[in-house]
Amino acid sequence: MEAYRWAFTAFILLALLPGRLAAVIEDATFWHRAGVEDLRRSLNKERIEGPAKNVIIFVGDGMGVITHTMSRIYKGQKLSSTGEEEELAWERFPYSGLIKTYNTDHQVSDSAGTATAILSGVKTSLGVLGVDSTVKYNSCDTTAIERGRLDTVMDWAHSTGKLAGVVTTARLTHATPGALYAKSPMRDWECDTDIPEVHSSCEDIASQLVNQVEKGKLTVALGGGLSKFKTMKNGGSRSDEDLVDYLKSKGIKVVTNTGELQEWDYTGQLVGLFGNSHMSYEVERDTTDIGQPSLSEMTRQGINRLSRSEKGYVLLVEAGRIDHAHHENRAKFAMEETLELENAVNAALEMVDIEETLVLVTADHSHAVTMSGYPTRGNNILGYVYDPAKNAFMLGQDNQSQPYQTISYANGPGHRDHFDDASGTWRDLSQMDFTSNLYKQPAMFYLPYETHGGEDVAVYARGPQAHLVTGLHEQSFIGVLAGYAGCINKNRFGCPPAPTSTSAAATSSFPAVRSHFLLFMVFLIRTNC
Repeated sequence: MEAYRWAFTAFILLALLPGRLAAVIEDATFWHRAGVEDLRRSLNKERIEGPAKNVIIFVGDGMGVITHTMSRIYKGQKLSSTGEEEELAWERFPYSGLIKTYNTDHQVSDSAGTATAILSGVKTSLGVLGVDSTVKYNSCDTTAIERGRLDTVMDWAHSTGKLAGVVTTARLTHATPGALYAKSPMRDWECDTDIPEVHSSCEDIASQLVNQVEKGKLTVALGGGLSKFKTMKNGGSRSDEDLVDYLKSKGIKVVTNTGELQEWDYTGQLVGLFGNSHMSYEVERDTTDIGQPSLSEMTRQGINRLSRSEKGYVLLVEAGRIDHAHHENRAKFAMEETLELENAVNAALEMVDIEETLVLVTADHSHAVTMSGYPTRGNNILGYVYDPAKNAFMLGQDNQSQPYQTISYANGPGHRDHFDDASGTWRDLSQMDFTSNLYKQPAMFYLPYETHGGEDVAVYARGPQAHLVTGLHEQSFIGVLAGYAGCINKNRFGCPPAPTSTSAAATSSFPAVRSHFLLFMVFLIRTNC
């Protein structure tokens, strides 16, 4: 039987090979072959039953569907292809769905409310962390906070003997990572000096992280934001206690650069604080031992530690700087950060047993960015469109035709780089270095910080119970799915039954039927070549 499968695989490869090796002509035969290959993947789609020992949630902050599209083209073009046909790692996952991102009080969301939904299974208001919508934003009512507090996947993991960790390129006290462990009516209360005196009875977010580490609920926490943990006397922002010194006094290891992270022996708990604020953009990162680790390096180290747990783990990995790049209208940086997220996902897939690990890739929200204007196939994704013969141009000063950009934003700081207030016209971007790291894409109107977008975002899944993401869901569904699939909140969400031998046998019989069907399809296509 094994020999038959190898022979059949070889036959399929040979059947598809001529079109791959020759100069590609994208005629009917090409697309039918591509369709059959896609059909093969769909027919052989893995479906893994039973509970997940581990759950890894990857969040591309601000990584809306348009960012997926832009980034896959950018990836392909960096590899010297036209780009449009490229794929990102998670786009080959067997299951995907759409997620509605609105907050309970806002049509277009922020990261605090959306991350709370993802990690607790409860939608909430804009700007709050780890509490439900009964808690008033920016108001320190400790009674209301206690009443509205939400447990998250971190708490659920701890209650079932699993470990939990968080990895981010943003400050560890920022919105998405903060939603994992903090309960705050205001996402910006990251350290004690961020809290107004009138609200001083509320605990700052950095202190809450330290408390959760000390309680054993967080085993690994890696990201930026060192200043939120150190006192002003020691170069930080705090006025009370130096939390780095406190962690060390409790025997918890703290590292601040790549070399120290690589020297870690994977024992005990670890807090990594790389940089005073957010970590550097990937293309600007100091890659030496005294610099900052990449997202993929931190992901590997996190899994190395958490995988030592016999009962499993829950890990949150955030590519936080996709969001920041979009806010600055720096599309190139947003795409580079997305590709580093892909590196992190690939690193995880290399390290885990997918039969026992649910891997989710999603976003908290989108951005006000678009890709438009009829660029030709293979046109530089960072470039522009200009074809007067097809009326593909815009009018500049003195009504002269000039190009327009493929990627642009509805609002943001890039407006001032492109619009000339004196003449009331758009500058000619063909005279600009649009591949520069400093370049900002044009925006329709000026804002110092571009806004989020309100459309649905994607979720991709692989591993036990991954098939449940199919369709359209509220964002809070992701938290519920993690709780159910990981069997970490059994009382509220239930737990997947272990797969039976009958269902396994039925599943194993499918490939033979599918293979014969695919063989027939390939025969038809070759007959019509």
